[in-house]
Amino acid sequence: KEYEPLLRKMTYSQGKVLLKLIVRECNSTPYEILQAYLGNFAADFWQAIARLFTADLKMDYNPDGKDALIEKIATKIEQGEL
Repeated sequence: KEYEPLLRKMTYSQGKVLLKLIVRECNSTPYEILQAYLGNFAADFWQAIARLFTADLKMDYNPDGKDALIEKIATKIEQGEL
């Protein structure tokens, strides 16, 4: 509930980056996290909603490939360079 107002104001692109960062930090997909805490039905429901908005809760994170820019920025933030 604390972060709900911020999450509701996110653009689709920001939401997709957030999903990537969740995978990066948790080593689990958002789908797996939802499945563990809320069960299969809820995870499937939210995956269907995500797909309506061209997102994917089961996506992977590839720091050396398509997610290299996100990795570079996150690393610089962690090192205090940004």
